[in-house]
Amino acid sequence: MPSTASSLRSKLDDYFKVFMSPKQHTPRNARKRNLGPQKSRAVDDFSDLSPPPPPPKDLSPKARQRYIESWQVLYSAFETSELARTSSPDSSSDDYMGYSPPSNVIFPRQFRPSQSNLVEVPEDVDSDAALPSPFSTNSRPYDTLPGAAVVRPQTVYTPTTPSRIPMLSYRIPLARGRVPERRVASTPDEREIMRREAQRRKEREEAQARMEEEERQEHLRLTKEEEMRRYEQEERRRKAILESELRYAAEQRARKEALEREAEEKRKATLEARRRADRERRIQETQKLQAWRHEQAKRAQEISGKRQEMRRKVLEERRALAARLKAAATTKGGRHVLLSGWVTVQSEQSGAWKRRYYQLDDEKLYLFKSKEETDQPLEVIKLSAVGSVKDWQEGYEELEGIPHSFAVEFQDGRCPWSMYTDSADDKEYLVAVLSQNMT
Repeated sequence: MPSTASSLRSKLDDYFKVFMSPKQHTPRNARKRNLGPQKSRAVDDFSDLSPPPPPPKDLSPKARQRYIESWQVLYSAFETSELARTSSPDSSSDDYMGYSPPSNVIFPRQFRPSQSNLVEVPEDVDSDAALPSPFSTNSRPYDTLPGAAVVRPQTVYTPTTPSRIPMLSYRIPLARGRVPERRVASTPDEREIMRREAQRRKEREEAQARMEEEERQEHLRLTKEEEMRRYEQEERRRKAILESELRYAAEQRARKEALEREAEEKRKATLEARRRADRERRIQETQKLQAWRHEQAKRAQEISGKRQEMRRKVLEERRALAARLKAAATTKGGRHVLLSGWVTVQSEQSGAWKRRYYQLDDEKLYLFKSKEETDQPLEVIKLSAVGSVKDWQEGYEELEGIPHSFAVEFQDGRCPWSMYTDSADDKEYLVAVLSQNMT
C-alpha cells in the first residue's frame, strides 16, 4: 500500500506541476513546424494512465468495497502531495505570465495551514521539531518547470482554525482484514504528537505484553497446579481403586482357598468313607468267600466221601460181577474168554473213533477188526497195565455228550484211551472186568 501511494503521489505531483506552470505562447505555425514546446513526460505518463471508472451498481459488496478503497488510496495520495499544500493562483491573476489554468481541472480543496491548539512542549534531542518545515517562511520556493520565466511567490504560513471535517479515509468503512493507512504528519506539532503517541502506544503495548506474559505465566502456573492437583487426585483415586481391587482379590482368593479346603476335606472324607466301605465290603466278601469255600470243601469232602463210598460199592459190585463172569467164562480158540462184544475206541495214535470187536480173558484185552477175524488181534492191552477206569464226571467232560462212554488210564504213562459201548450193560460188564485188579 505505501508503494502504491508513493507512485500515485509522484504522478500527481507531475500532473499538478504541468497545470500550475506558466503558459507558454506558441506561434500559430509552431504546430506545423514542430517548433513549439514539447509536452512534459510526466503529462504523457499521466495521460496514458486512465483513472479508475466509478464502481458499477450491480457489483457485489466486496468488489464495490475494492473500488472504494482504490479511490481512497488516490485521495490519500493527493492529500500527502506537496502540490496540495501550495496555494494556486486565483482567477484575478490569469494574466500572470500569460498563464490561464484550464477550466476542466477541479481541485478538491485548497490546502491551508492550520494552527495547532496543542500545549507547547519543550523540544529534546530526539524531537523532530528542529527539522525544517516545508511550510515555513524560510523554506525555499518550489522549483518551476523548465521554461518558467518568473519564480512563484512563497507560501505564507498563516495560522487558521483547524478543520473539523472528518477525512474521507475515515468516512468509508474499511474492508475486513485491512489496516487503515496512517496519515503522514504535515507539521512539527503533529510529528511530535505522533511520536509521543507512538511512544505511549509502544509503552502500552509493552505493558500489555508484560501483563499478557504475566497472565500467560500465571495461567500456565495455574494450569500446571490444576494438572498436578488432578494428577494427584487421579493417582489417589487410582491407588484407592487398586487397593480396593487388591482387597477384593485377596478376599476372593481367601474365599476360594476356604472353599477348596472344604471341598478337599469333603473329598478326603468321602474317599476315606469309600475306602472304609470297600474294606468292609471286601472283608465281608472274603468272609463270605471263606465260608463258601469251607462249605464247598465240606461239601466236596462229603461228596468225595460219598464218591469213595459209591466207588467202593461200585468196585465191589464190579468184582462180584467179574467173579460171576469168570464163573460163566467159555473157551474160544484156545482162550478162556470172560467177555466179548463190540466197543468203539479212540487211542493215542489216532484221533478218529474206530469200532473194534473185543475179547477179554483173565490177563489181556484183545481188539480185532471184526468178529470173524479173531486169529490176529490189532491191539492187545494187559489188565495189569490198566491204572483206573473213569467216567466223564471225573475229568473227562469231552465225553459228556457220548452215551455209555468211559476213559481207561494206564500205569505205564501212556495217554488214556476213550471208549464207549452199545449199551449200558455192556459198559458195566466191560468196566467191571477191566477194574477187577484195582484197589
